[in-house]
Amino acid sequence: MRSIRVGFFEDFKGADTLLIDVDAEGLRGLIAWLRNVMSSDRRVLLSACPGVTLQSTLRVDVFRSPDDIGLVRAAEWVFVWQRSEDGWTDVVEKLAAMETGAGHQYLDGPRDDVQVMASIGEYGDERWRRQGV
Repeated sequence: MRSIRVGFFEDFKGADTLLIDVDAEGLRGLIAWLRNVMSSDRRVLLSACPGVTLQSTLRVDVFRSPDDIGLVRAAEWVFVWQRSEDGWTDVVEKLAAMETGAGHQYLDGPRDDVQVMASIGEYGDERWRRQGV
């Protein structure tokens, strides 16, 4: 089953964090979807990625830009994840490294307002149920 759960957590692991929690199939799907983002000039919603479930009030716009920015906060629950082609390549490579099993990667951008962390096999369903995801 493809599972990609995304939530925003204040003071998680020492910083405000956008957490992307995946299973193995979700990880493969997210990598493939981000490769499409890398080759497009369109702004898309992360919720458009097949298998993604976001917290109910959360919105994340994703796009490739000439400027490698990172994740910026546009409003309380609205974020813009703007990376250059090289930046997205770095994100995809870090995600691909997670295919070996449980663990996490920080998907840092040059000017992140909020840290981005991807995780596989670390956080269970109960945490997500408490967050409404």
